[in-house]
Amino acid sequence: MIKNDLLAAFTKEIIDLCGSSALSEIDFHIALSGGLDSVVLLHLFARLREEIEPNLTISAHHINHGLSDNASSWSDFCSQLCNGLTIAFTCSSVNLVKQSRTSLEALARDKRYACLTKGLSANSYLVSAHHQDDQLETVLLALKRGAGNTGLQGIRSKQKLKSGHLIRPLLNSSRQQLESYAHDFNLHWIEDESNRDQVFDRNYIRHTISPLLKARWPAIAKTVARSASICQEQQQLLDEIAQSDFTVCSFYLLNQNVLIISKLKALSIARRNNVLRYWFKKNNLNYPSSKQLLSVWTDMVLASDHASPKMQFKGVTLRRYREHLYLVEDQLVADFYEPVIWTGEPQINLLDGRVKLCFQLVEEQKGALSIQPNSEVKICFRQHLPAKLSCTPIGRSGSRSVKKLLHEYHVPPWLRDLVPFILIDGKLQEAVGLWQCLASPTDEHCDYLTISFA
Repeated sequence: MIKNDLLAAFTKEIIDLCGSSALSEIDFHIALSGGLDSVVLLHLFARLREEIEPNLTISAHHINHGLSDNASSWSDFCSQLCNGLTIAFTCSSVNLVKQSRTSLEALARDKRYACLTKGLSANSYLVSAHHQDDQLETVLLALKRGAGNTGLQGIRSKQKLKSGHLIRPLLNSSRQQLESYAHDFNLHWIEDESNRDQVFDRNYIRHTISPLLKARWPAIAKTVARSASICQEQQQLLDEIAQSDFTVCSFYLLNQNVLIISKLKALSIARRNNVLRYWFKKNNLNYPSSKQLLSVWTDMVLASDHASPKMQFKGVTLRRYREHLYLVEDQLVADFYEPVIWTGEPQINLLDGRVKLCFQLVEEQKGALSIQPNSEVKICFRQHLPAKLSCTPIGRSGSRSVKKLLHEYHVPPWLRDLVPFILIDGKLQEAVGLWQCLASPTDEHCDYLTISFA
């Protein structure tokens, strides 16, 4: 019997992290650097398949950052390791171009995760080998930055990705336990020389600060991990409050959530900032800093009524239009795309997925468009319409131009090119999400179609 065998605890952790999903139904994708931690993780998965679940689907993915002269040999090592364990192996190379105000560590991490998560499906689980000592380093780094509760959560054991999940089943294991396991099973691994370079903050904490803390308080990694877990629980409560407040403070316009400034003003500063952080998180963006949150309020919300302020964040611009706040991505120009004919699909994605429409044939009901069996249903954008096209929205008197209606419905200028217009047999019938046009009555048999944003 192996004294330091982690398999039983590892198996329990994997089952807990996968919830109701059977292990045989999940594609496990292991992030394999070739270092001690990921080699132990790979070995545990191989044993899990061999001794407990023979139908386990496992693959490993190594990222070559090209930062070391030894990078190619590390890739070869990982390939041979996977070959010996009969585990599918993929190696990808990333090109790192140093950017101003961005650390090489952060750049490498972003590129690595972008590569590792590419192509994952809903039943995919990306698995990383973060352990208890990594948690200690992460919390100490958060304290150094002056982070709040979101930073002091540290590393979470499970988080949702755009497709699938990311899990870290070794978070409750110390590096010493992993080393003991590796020695007991005679495992070999590589040593990245950059891990000794204490120019990097994490390495300085790992090699200088953590040993001092552990010498004084041997259980420090475990107690810090417990504190991080408590912060994660508190953050869940904050997210639940934010979700409730967000429902009150927002509305849905053209495939995106928009914040209502008057509703935000009714909240306390703490709840208002909580909503703003939640909004960014909901859009898969990094949390704004305390300084940025203050600027949002003073420089944007409290700016004069006639101003059109905006703030640049990574990958997105925050803008104000009238009494609302918008998160605006770089826009695509819709006139590069041809109108699309609906041929019965339940969903159509337009403008490279920025506009997603659902189509459903229904019984006669309010809000449904009437179509003849052979009608042509065409989806256009403003650039495809005649310049002086007019219509009469239901509930309005008199005809107005599309240009005037977009202004009257308070659509911001940068969103007007993303409004999908529905033409039936050449006649404008609907601006999706905004208005429907008065239609001429017909005695013929009709089908009824609803169109909404996905």
